[in-house]
Amino acid sequence: MGVKGENARAKITECAHGLFSCKGYCAVTMQDISEASGFSRGGLYRHFASTEEIFLEIIRLEQASAFAQLERALADQVRPDQILRVFLRSRMNTLSKPSHSFDVAVSEFAANSEKGRESLAKRAKDSVRILTSLIDSGNKAGVFSCSHPETIATHILWLMEGMSRHAGLIPITEAQIDAQITQIELLLQK
Repeated sequence: MGVKGENARAKITECAHGLFSCKGYCAVTMQDISEASGFSRGGLYRHFASTEEIFLEIIRLEQASAFAQLERALADQVRPDQILRVFLRSRMNTLSKPSHSFDVAVSEFAANSEKGRESLAKRAKDSVRILTSLIDSGNKAGVFSCSHPETIATHILWLMEGMSRHAGLIPITEAQIDAQITQIELLLQK
């Protein structure tokens, strides 16, 4: 695919991400994405066959970005505890705005599509892998003391996912978010 095609796909996924975050997965149509991105429906279908395909591409791009950011930070020798703090803060900041959260759309996608369930399982596995790698790096750097990195990484993921689902129903305060981040940091330093 040429640069023009890549730029078109990037614009489509960016516009679609905003729509999915605001409206959820089920409420967004190809027509909505066409209108938001400025592409005709035919132009949109040249790049993506369905909202499902667009959604899967957004998830793939998010995961690739997360891995790239982690690799860059580790290559720049940023301390793993600082990386984790930034990761947790950025991930949990979405909890205070659940009506504009991509996580709600991810839940809908998983509930309504076999590919969605598979994608969510892969996303969770990849997230645990990222967190485990970060905890291992922290252990090696002496900033964490964690004997079971994968177990703790899974715990962190489940905490964040649970809070994300909860935030859609009952508001979560900044103080509650800060308290959970502090507990994670304490858990890693024991």
